[in-house]
Amino acid sequence: MIMCYSKARGFTLLELLIAITMLVIVLTTLYGSYRSILTRNPWIENEIQSQEMARTCLNQMLADLGAVYVDPFGEYKPPKSSDQPNPYRLIAENLSTGKKTFPRLSFSSLFHLRLGDRRQQDIAHIVYYVQPLPNGAFVLRRSETLYPYPPVKENPADPVLCKAIRSLSYTFYDSKGKEYQTWNSDSSDYDRQTPAAVHITVELDARQGNALKMETGLVFPALRTGNTRKQ
Repeated sequence: MIMCYSKARGFTLLELLIAITMLVIVLTTLYGSYRSILTRNPWIENEIQSQEMARTCLNQMLADLGAVYVDPFGEYKPPKSSDQPNPYRLIAENLSTGKKTFPRLSFSSLFHLRLGDRRQQDIAHIVYYVQPLPNGAFVLRRSETLYPYPPVKENPADPVLCKAIRSLSYTFYDSKGKEYQTWNSDSSDYDRQTPAAVHITVELDARQGNALKMETGLVFPALRTGNTRKQ
């Protein structure tokens, strides 16, 4: 009986590492060439920049809203007509600006961009609002203040989250899944609840009258149903 022994063997770890390194070099070169070709076209480059700007804007919103602050259980009391507004309320309202209507969203968050010498656990009051420019375009700005919170005022010094805004919308969902386009967590119309989730849609003006549309959403880390807080 003749017995045959196979001389086949697997790849060594060193050989695999060399192969992976060569593959990465080839892919990087191909991507660089592809990117170079695209950026030679001003229209394509503009589209890429618009997409990156919208993506950065939505990521900032997710960071802010993902750290939303809700009054702790047992501390929230429905406000009376003579009371000062709750400083931690969440309000989304439609306002006319520059002959168009856009929503303004204000809420409290544990996320900060301007800490200064304040402690990180301080609660920031954040407002997103759309402002017209002299050329007729619209920009989305972000206002952030720490306690004591001043009245909400539009400020040209507030940082711009996104330019060339064509439309902006928020769709809120309560704990039962019902949809709302506006919200007021201090109002009995919303049972003084905070939303359970939000969907954000933003459209930017693009070249040749086209629009770039991007969407995102999140489930809030905390919500208040009636006089309770759930996590």
